[in-house]
Amino acid sequence: MNKSSSLPPRAGKDSSLPISVGEEAISLFAFVDPAEIAKQQLTDHAKEQRLALHCVGSIAAIVGAVPVADFCGVEAERNLGDVAWLTPRVRRHAELLEWAMQSSPVFPVPFGTLYTSLDSLTAFMNAHESTIAGFLRAVTDKEEWELQAAAHFDSPDILDQMACKAWPNWRNLSKGARYMRLRRDKDALLDFGRAEAVALVRELVAELDQFTTDLRRKDPPRRPEPRGSEPIARYALLVAKTDVAAMKERAQEIASRAARQHVAVALSGPWPPFSFRPDLK
Repeated sequence: MNKSSSLPPRAGKDSSLPISVGEEAISLFAFVDPAEIAKQQLTDHAKEQRLALHCVGSIAAIVGAVPVADFCGVEAERNLGDVAWLTPRVRRHAELLEWAMQSSPVFPVPFGTLYTSLDSLTAFMNAHESTIAGFLRAVTDKEEWELQAAAHFDSPDILDQMACKAWPNWRNLSKGARYMRLRRDKDALLDFGRAEAVALVRELVAELDQFTTDLRRKDPPRRPEPRGSEPIARYALLVAKTDVAAMKERAQEIASRAARQHVAVALSGPWPPFSFRPDLK
């Protein structure tokens, strides 16, 4: 993306973000370190979003102006259900977080977080300045990575291997008896296989502890995986930038070992540290 030498203007009493009262709202993108973000050049996409820095004490908010009608009322219901409307805006929000992460620790905020005025945002920032500033210090020079695991249960060979572990007399049964047992108890067998796969991934992920400053277990995605695999585990890892290369190398080794047990392990990132944010409610 093309860059400009100009930085987001300051929003506040000395240089207010221009909005039409009642027609526009303050859209919050992230909280950042004002001293660090000042080192980063502004992208053309960011300039198009009419961005400003709103500084309160030791923290700053990256904000922009958006039409209230886009997010409230009948028009909002239509917009938020329209993939063609929603997708580019969510993408621009993510691009802005990525831009901010290049120079500053980031307290990311979900798309569509709005305030009616700078005064209401200021009050929120005053109430939570200490917590936000502490989080920014905690994630300085660190990145969030995500590890997901999916297991394969769809082939007869895999089902046979699971049955041997779950049912000690499986090999002694006739083909007909195996067929009837599988028809009757397949759900229980799949539960056994899931538990085995989750335990395997937990043991493997423990090997990444040495490369992380924090690790969170998350709910696996519910969407189906390709080729009949089933999501079984998901972890968020907070990793110092100096340890990322070693962590990725160990993750590749883990993925190779897991594959021999019919479990696919995938690492993605870096992402804004959403998974490690404190609750500000």
